[in-house]
Amino acid sequence: MFELNKILVIIESGVEKQPALERARQLAKYSEAELELFIAEHSTYLEDGFYFEPVRARELRREHGEKNLAVLEEMAQPLRENGLEVSCATAWGNPPYEEIIRRVDELKPDLVIKSTRHHERLARLVLGNEDWELIRYCPAPLLLAKDQDWDFHPRFIAAVDPEHSHDKPASLDHKLIQVAGYMAAVSDGLVHLYHSTHLPPLAGMYPIESDYQVDSAKIRDLGAQYDIAQAQCHVSGADISTSLSELTADLRASAVVMGAVSRSRLDRMLIGNTAERLLDRLECDVLVVKPDAANSHDKILL
Repeated sequence: MFELNKILVIIESGVEKQPALERARQLAKYSEAELELFIAEHSTYLEDGFYFEPVRARELRREHGEKNLAVLEEMAQPLRENGLEVSCATAWGNPPYEEIIRRVDELKPDLVIKSTRHHERLARLVLGNEDWELIRYCPAPLLLAKDQDWDFHPRFIAAVDPEHSHDKPASLDHKLIQVAGYMAAVSDGLVHLYHSTHLPPLAGMYPIESDYQVDSAKIRDLGAQYDIAQAQCHVSGADISTSLSELTADLRASAVVMGAVSRSRLDRMLIGNTAERLLDRLECDVLVVKPDAANSHDKILL
């Protein structure tokens, strides 16, 4: 059962606005969860022998880490004054996302929160942005926080797939609803369900059509199992990247809760999958959840 007892918050060094920190503060206030503020960094400039001889480079890295820790402690102080339990830690490594995953393995948090922003397609293709790597490899649920503030009574949209047309296990739908339900329960919010019946055309043929009435009945039945009203169950025949972004805007949703499954047969640099399209189009946060049976470090796609 999903509960928030410990949250790992990824802080971006040198960045003034930290949506992840604000979201962590809100969730810790709701759930009384412990927080750890964490910075993972790397710079070739401070590598042994690149610019400084090894002893000096190690000393500079130590000083840099102490400065980062001081920044985290400054961020933590107002949280502690509000009654929250907060610890701080830093790491140095290349690539930094591997240090984040290593810390997740050590801390075993219930949730990882990281700020995210719009990603240019060229950056995604060439650089393999850290967000995508965490989506693929983070073993804990991952909340990607954007600049949009949550409403006083936040709305959470669980993006389910009762047809399981994208190879997702049936149990994942239930886990998504349970996670969204927990988030709504602790924040006095509301859960909505969403499903896109859209299937892309094959080999240039016309798009495959589904039975809208049958699909609507399935998602209503799924919602009824969790006392979710029919008015909060949404089915769309349009492409998910368009229809879901429109729904989140209409509802002023705080977060979309989405499942992720292992797709090891697909190349790690695949461009244009659901995750990449949605993460850039949605104005709200995205909470990525893996199936219970998934291996910790499986590569995953939404």
